[in-house]
Amino acid sequence: MSPRLILSTALALGLAVAPAFPAMTQAEEIDWRECRPYERRITCVVDGDTLWYLGTKIRMLGIDAPEVEGWCKNERRLAQAATLELTRLLNTGLIRIAYDGQDRYGRHLARLWVRQGEVGPAMIAAGLAVPFGRRGPSPWCR
Repeated sequence: MSPRLILSTALALGLAVAPAFPAMTQAEEIDWRECRPYERRITCVVDGDTLWYLGTKIRMLGIDAPEVEGWCKNERRLAQAATLELTRLLNTGLIRIAYDGQDRYGRHLARLWVRQGEVGPAMIAAGLAVPFGRRGPSPWCR
């Protein structure tokens, strides 16, 4: 059963339910940094669309960023820039996470907001991500 269905069922029954993943109520001051290889990941940035927050792996909804181990040199270069930009945005003050299920890899899917607004559209506007589900050849290796 999905977390959304469990929560809505519990609310309909008038039960108090604690989510199975971290929630936020106010801006959190965290020193965000890039995840290091082979470390125990608690709170860090994996790449331009994936991060760890308090031990929960999150894949951002709505965007697709270049892969760190991408197909071409340009994709790998852009992936590093996307990782740095996501880290920079999160360091301005993460204020909201809206979870929406899990993907096939077990990552929690979510939208993120910082003080300046939603992170996904900011990554797209910076040219470091594309809308998720875009068809066709990789935009990073042209």
